[in-house]
Amino acid sequence: MDSVEHFFKHGYVVVPNLLSAEKCAYFRRLLESNYTDYAEHYATASSDKGTLSDKSNEKVVFNLHNKSVDWFELFEHPRILAIVSAVLQQGSYQQNEPYYLNNISARCPLLGYPGQQLHIDSGLPGVNYCLKANVVWLLDDFTALNGATRIVPGSHNWTSFPPDGQRHPDEVLITGSQGSALIFNANLWHGGGANVTDNSRWALLLGYARWFIKPSFDFLQNTPDEIYQQLTDAQKRLLGFHLIPPKDEFTRLRRISAQPAQPAPYQLPQHKQIYKGS
Repeated sequence: MDSVEHFFKHGYVVVPNLLSAEKCAYFRRLLESNYTDYAEHYATASSDKGTLSDKSNEKVVFNLHNKSVDWFELFEHPRILAIVSAVLQQGSYQQNEPYYLNNISARCPLLGYPGQQLHIDSGLPGVNYCLKANVVWLLDDFTALNGATRIVPGSHNWTSFPPDGQRHPDEVLITGSQGSALIFNANLWHGGGANVTDNSRWALLLGYARWFIKPSFDFLQNTPDEIYQQLTDAQKRLLGFHLIPPKDEFTRLRRISAQPAQPAPYQLPQHKQIYKGS
């Protein structure tokens, strides 16, 4: 069974050994630096402690595209995009409708992190086609003790949400070595595991979605010009800069543009530097 077939049948697939240990260490250093520079500026989540939005027991970095173009090595990795393209273009007109990277973040659960409630990320359980594919890059080894991702194979086909506060008897723990990637249907029941260690467990979390799905953040409003100018046309399209709806009927008549839009002026808050090379 190849990777795409495994994804369709079970709702996920693991692709091992895509990055070297040195590359993983480099990206972890970027994340630690970004977290130090920007975490104090984060807006306060409005949800209660203990919910999925509670970040008090983990390090989280958002919008990595606006901090270093080096991340595009992972964003547009050819082995990942081959699978993502197959699952997100299935069923679309001529199997060719666009998709884009609509969520970019990284997280590292800390000692005592209790683990997440099983949940889905699509918002609509039991949809016929995959609307969103999540990619988890393992930048550290994932173990049974440091918060490896839990999934319920086959649950991407179920038409219900996971019940609150309950484990599932068919849960599987996705452990693996750094440099591997877990790709799964956002309808799959999943959740981060508990961390009972003091070890680093950084993961890059990417969500690729069909073009009509709303993004987590407005990339057109949060991409600095010095980053935008370094991007290729393909990278701009990957961020969805051609998917911005027209202002009015005098501007454009199609929702999808042939050319990427120009971002608004933006600067990161009191950042120390933009990382450009390894």
